[in-house]
This record gives sequence, structure tokens and C-alpha cells, in this order.
Amino acid sequence: MKKLFLILVIPAFLMFTMGCGDDSTGPDDPVNEAKVLVDYLEGGSANYEGWVNTMSGWIVTPPNGAYGDSTLTYADYAIFDLRSSTDFANKHIPGAVNVTMTTMFTEAENVTKPILVVCYSGQTAAYAHMLLRMKGFEAHSLIYGMSGYAKSLDKWTNSIGSGMVGNAAWVTTASAALPEFELPVLSTGKETGAEILDARIEVAINEWATRLVAGSTVAAALSDYNIMNYWAEADYLHYGHFDGAYQLTPNTLTQAQNLTAFDPDGVNILYCWTGQTAAATIAYLTVMGYDVKSVKYGVNSMIYDALAGHKWPMPY
Repeated sequence: MKKLFLILVIPAFLMFTMGCGDDSTGPDDPVNEAKVLVDYLEGGSANYEGWVNTMSGWIVTPPNGAYGDSTLTYADYAIFDLRSSTDFANKHIPGAVNVTMTTMFTEAENVTKPILVVCYSGQTAAYAHMLLRMKGFEAHSLIYGMSGYAKSLDKWTNSIGSGMVGNAAWVTTASAALPEFELPVLSTGKETGAEILDARIEVAINEWATRLVAGSTVAAALSDYNIMNYWAEADYLHYGHFDGAYQLTPNTLTQAQNLTAFDPDGVNILYCWTGQTAAATIAYLTVMGYDVKSVKYGVNSMIYDALAGHKWPMPY
């Protein structure tokens, strides 16, 4: 009887312990969505999913520097205009289609040319073009938006400034070492990289309205933010930066490099020359789950007179 008992109990015990040994990888384990998403993006094409670390030739400039030439057609592109329907009706590039960030994906399915996204200043278009790239569409952004297309549409001239020149919050000190954080926690309920990307793009579209901040706002509360200057080190030291800002080299936002310099639990600031590169970059970071903002009009709004280049050309 004792032998029979052992014969019955031992196999049952082995089955139980073997089952317990698989608990850490079982089907009910929560998915680390941020890890799945970033692996998917970094494993994709450098021209699409990984575009944030490429961004070559993404800005379209008028031929021969012809800012204000509203006869230009940009006929080599399918033009997506993100401005309001009223402003679009008032003046737009010939052949352009009026879209929103939500409808642009459906419209993109129907075009055969590369896409040129336009807006008022170039910042919204930059953000949108990154979202399109991440979904596999060849998108570009018109530099300075419709401000550079027609004098009557100029939003840039009244947005430049030099108020940070000589300000105590603007310094030329060397950068501290970049901080290092964990990836954000995402909770879309999806499991594959493609599914998580779609869900996060919807969030990023809705978040754009909160993603721009004035330079003066940042300067007044430096300790409230994790601030990243998105320039090469030489420019960071030469032109200066927000006191406490880190120097973050462009095109290094991978797990193996500097993606984890962003705080998943705090408010991050990323700024550049005109706000356009930063706007494109924060689209990617917002999809990844970070609360990150771009300084409106970049340093053109803060140290315009000190800049030797990378500045609104003042065509009007």
C-alpha cells in the first residue's frame, strides 16, 4: 500500500514543480510593452521605424532660397496641409490636401509620391512627418511651414527673440554626464510591436497640443525639468544652453546609446535650433511613452541675434 501511495504521489509532485518552474515565462505574464515597442522600432528600417536616428533629407527647402515665392508648387510631392480648413481655403500650395494628424494616414495610403507635410511654422509638420515615417510612409516637412511660402502667412518673424542673451539661466558650462533611467511603463493592452505602435501613435496625436513650451517658461523653473540640448557638443559650449541642460548628441536615441537619458516619470525638455528637429524627435519619444516637450521656435526664440546660422532668414 505504501509503495502504491508513492507511485501515485511522486509523479503528481513532479508535474506540479515542473509547472511552477515555467511561471516566469507563462502566457499570463505581463508584456513589457515599452521594451517590445523599442525593439520593434530599432529592428525596423532606418528610413521608417528607426527614422529618429536617421533624419537625412527630411526638411524640404524652397529652390534657390526663394522664401515667399507662393508660385512654387512642389509638384514632386503629395502635399498634406495640417492647417485649419479656413486657413487652407484662404491660401495653400496648389494640389495640397487639407488633412489632420488623424486623417493623414488614410490619405497616405492613396498617394504614389513622397509626402510633404506643411503647417504654419514647420513644427507641427515635423511632428506629423515622424509619425508617418514610423508607419512606413516616406514623409518630409516643409521648412518654416507656410510662413516661408507667403509673406501674408508669416508666423515666424514675430516669434524670434534674444531675451536669453545675458540671462543668468543661460550658461556656457560643460555638460554633466547624461542621466540613465528605466524605460517608461506602457499599458496599451497590446502585445506586438506593430499593435503597440498603432495605439501609441493615437496617444501621440492627442498629446501634440501639450507638447510645446515657451523658452521663458523653462528658464523660470529649470529644476522642474530634465532638459536636453539636442546639438553637437561644440555648439552647446559655443552658444550656451539652459543652466543644467544636458548635451545630447543627435541621432543617438537607441537603447544602446542615449534613449534612457529621458525621465519616464518626469517632464523632459528637448530643444534645438528652430524647434523643427526637436518637434520631430519628441514625436518618437511621445510614442515611446515619455512626457517630453519642445521649446517653441527653438533657440531662435531666445538667442536669435547671437546665432550665426540655423535661423529664420527674415525674408520679409
